[in-house]
Amino acid sequence: MPGLTAYFGLLDICGLKGGETVLVNAAAGAVGSVVGQIAKLKGCKVVGTAGSDEKVAYLKKLGFDVAFNYKTVKSLEEALRTASPDGYDCYFDNVGGEFSNTVILQMKTFGRIAICGAISQYNRTGPCPPGPSPEVIIYQQLRMEGFIVTRWQGEVRQKALTDLMNWVSETSLTEAVLQLRLSTQVISELCQDES
Repeated sequence: MPGLTAYFGLLDICGLKGGETVLVNAAAGAVGSVVGQIAKLKGCKVVGTAGSDEKVAYLKKLGFDVAFNYKTVKSLEEALRTASPDGYDCYFDNVGGEFSNTVILQMKTFGRIAICGAISQYNRTGPCPPGPSPEVIIYQQLRMEGFIVTRWQGEVRQKALTDLMNWVSETSLTEAVLQLRLSTQVISELCQDES
């Protein structure tokens, strides 16, 4: 499921194009790590954020162009600007909250945002923080869309699985290999049971 979530969020929701700059938060997680690798496969610059130095090292090992620990930077806004002075075309959001409010201010005009999760908000006890300013979204002509991976079924889902399996066999995707192979095995067994 993480591979499919990364695939559809990046390629369908964000409509990724080669040469763009992609930002992914929680980038060392199951979904974020695949998002970054797919973006690299498509010829994009990839910036990833994570919450520990070990996770940052992991992102660099995966081939992320820039990775930083958001917990240790003096200013998230400054770190994002340094990583991509011209801003971001695509933002794969797993975190939400204030982190995302900061990112939205650095999106390029016509930027696209795939909202996959809001982990910063899951255990909150107080009210939700205010969201991004509608004026920024309007003036920058941003597109934001939340999604759940179960939306994609049938042939389009099968194509995604085939693409992911091909990338794994070519070793273009270096992580989540075992998970994808196990998923493929389960799907094959389920299909045989239905015959």
